[in-house]
Amino acid sequence: MKVRTWKPILAASLIFNLLLLSLVGHSFWVRDTRADVGPNGEDLAPYMAQMQHLSHKLGLSIQAHNAPLASFYIEEMQETAGIIQKKFPTYDKVAVGTLMGAMLVPQFSPLARAVTASNWAISNAGYAKLLESCNGCHAAANHGFIHITTPTGNPFNQSFSPQ
Repeated sequence: MKVRTWKPILAASLIFNLLLLSLVGHSFWVRDTRADVGPNGEDLAPYMAQMQHLSHKLGLSIQAHNAPLASFYIEEMQETAGIIQKKFPTYDKVAVGTLMGAMLVPQFSPLARAVTASNWAISNAGYAKLLESCNGCHAAANHGFIHITTPTGNPFNQSFSPQ
């Protein structure tokens, strides 16, 4: 009688474990082959959110005519752009690294020069070009519904005025 009891339990346990292993294995396989995941398995969205965050703070720094702070945010954006280019040469079948290198990266140097010179008219124009390049890249990547704008208010608990 005992033999009859443990055989069905063993068989059910074996089937359950095989099913569990196949599901776990399948989820890893699906994650690795999703088109919206970078080659390293990471999602691009957090990096783009960081770029948006930095660009907003850059805009507020320029509006406040704070050259050291604006220069800091330009450098941070450049570093983040470099990370994105390195980690996401392609993403969702879009050449993100190439687009970013062609459209966004060239906007940094002229903007940095204008900010360093405290030429706020040219800095504002350069910032507008930077945002245009972001939006142009989004359009080229079939994400034109993401449209970055010049900040109209300060949602941060940070002063952007020169100290």
